[in-house]
Amino acid sequence: MQPTNQLIQWPRAQYWDKAWNPIIGCDPISPACEHCYALSLIRRFHPNMPLTPRSTKRTTPPKTKVVFCGNLTDLFGDWIKNGVGCELIRATMPNRDATYLWLTKRPLNMGRILSTPMFSASVLRNHFFGFTAENSDWYNNRDVDYQFTTPEWVNYWISCEPLLGPINLMLMPQHLPSWVVVGCESGPLRRPCKLEWVREIVRECQRYGVPVFVKQLDLDGECVKDIERFPEDLRIRQVPWEVK
Repeated sequence: MQPTNQLIQWPRAQYWDKAWNPIIGCDPISPACEHCYALSLIRRFHPNMPLTPRSTKRTTPPKTKVVFCGNLTDLFGDWIKNGVGCELIRATMPNRDATYLWLTKRPLNMGRILSTPMFSASVLRNHFFGFTAENSDWYNNRDVDYQFTTPEWVNYWISCEPLLGPINLMLMPQHLPSWVVVGCESGPLRRPCKLEWVREIVRECQRYGVPVFVKQLDLDGECVKDIERFPEDLRIRQVPWEVK
């Protein structure tokens, strides 16, 4: 699906309004997992909960605004059976007033679930399914998995956060993402993120008219979310849906 021609600016750094976590916990899979913010949140707010993936009682997804599905887990992890994954997506389908964001480090699993006959562009037009890419190697691996299994009708996005190295997105005009997010790592143990890495991603998105969202930057060793402190050319927070 081609991205919208209207590049809408988002007013703040956190690009979702609500989170939905029918499952909490995850298994690390790549360097991006080493300083996972979700792990610290689980330990802070759910100190007695095992860190291995497990279900919660919160099974009803929010019905309005922008909803991040599974920000404390990976809802396409290996511990999620295809039938369960399908049911999680189906639970959100009646709610056409919300925008649902799904993100995974396991796009092969996500693509297999989205390939089931029950899903199509018409029933998931307000859904965006993305994968994380922290450097070139992981981007290339996950992009191959994504392209191999995911139907072409899917609104797909790429989250280059935490960005731990340069990425050449090499976008293909015939299959452009609907959206790209980029940002440095946060937290006290954050690793460096060069501005040139961010600029390269932004330039590639602008070349093809893909909405790009610069979430946070590493400025002199500080994780900065205040867009007014960004270099002028990186003051970009675009989203591919209508801001209500």
